[in-house]
Amino acid sequence: MRMVSIHHCEEGMVLAKPIYDENARVLLNIGTSLSQAHINRLKKRISFLYVKSEMTDDIVNIQEDISYELRTKTITSISNVFSTITDSQTGTNAITSRLKNFKNLKDTFALVMQELRDSLKHVNLISHLQINHDNMFEHSLNTALYSLSIGKTLGLPEKSLHILGLGALFHDIGKLQLPKSLLTKENLNEEEKLLMRAHTEIGFEMLRKETELHLLIAHCAYQHHERIDGSGYPRGLKGKDIHQFAKIITVAEKFDHLIRVKGMLPHEAMEVLHGYCYIRYEIEVIEAFKKAVAIFPIGVTVTLSSGERGVVIGYNPKYPQRPKIRIFMDKDGNKLTIPEFHDVDLLQELTTMIIKCDAVIERKAKV
Repeated sequence: MRMVSIHHCEEGMVLAKPIYDENARVLLNIGTSLSQAHINRLKKRISFLYVKSEMTDDIVNIQEDISYELRTKTITSISNVFSTITDSQTGTNAITSRLKNFKNLKDTFALVMQELRDSLKHVNLISHLQINHDNMFEHSLNTALYSLSIGKTLGLPEKSLHILGLGALFHDIGKLQLPKSLLTKENLNEEEKLLMRAHTEIGFEMLRKETELHLLIAHCAYQHHERIDGSGYPRGLKGKDIHQFAKIITVAEKFDHLIRVKGMLPHEAMEVLHGYCYIRYEIEVIEAFKKAVAIFPIGVTVTLSSGERGVVIGYNPKYPQRPKIRIFMDKDGNKLTIPEFHDVDLLQELTTMIIKCDAVIERKAKV
């Protein structure tokens, strides 16, 4: 089984995992032979899919940290609670709905935490990018998953992990009170930047009033843009004055932004974070993230600087940007057959780099 960009799919490829719609209903099941019509329709929905491949028959199947169905259910629960919090209605029905939505989210998030506990050691970040759209709810869940993986690696107790995860889910809720046009605009003027920055204080005020939520969750929304050198906002806090949860969330949400919005490759995004160690981010948090996340997980298709294409078949946790690759296409674009497949260990071939990853489709300008 290997992961393939929807843009690199070919007629006759056979699905190794189901394709779901936004409501977790199966669109195409395992074993479906893809037609060109299938591929054209899927391009509007997803970024990549899993197909059967004889070149990886000797490799253990890819395992995702949480199932697609649970991701979808969690995102729906997040959306419902966000709507509840921003709804000004106070009648009996509104209160009942509010309590029901909060309970559903807590129950669903408990399942997320359970699956993360039972999953492989490393979080498979690529599996978080399958949906071909970018919205606050996807970003919130990805940030929560990355934050939990960091917190787990740092040895945080279960109760703290629960608060951290919910804090990450709600970190951007203040943006719901901002104009939608502001959220999608790329180059903000100074006035718009000040308005955008207000989402941290707006989120804090919204969350601190919620009796269903721990007060620390509100502080996660308030502090997730603070930087350890004091250059952040809204208060310009430094070092130890910033809560540990906020330090974790700021790394997690920045990484997701660099991957999903800026189109960086995973190791490029990690290098950006490293570049801000001791300035914006704590080195302990960055190192924990490196240990917790498989940035090029087994099964993902990549292109090398040599022009060859291959599938990741081995992962080195100490050097996650230098995996082992099984080559299936040479530098001239010729497909190789089984006897011609060969493995390249990037820890040994130090002049060769990954330059493209099938899970990261569009490469936008880096900032």
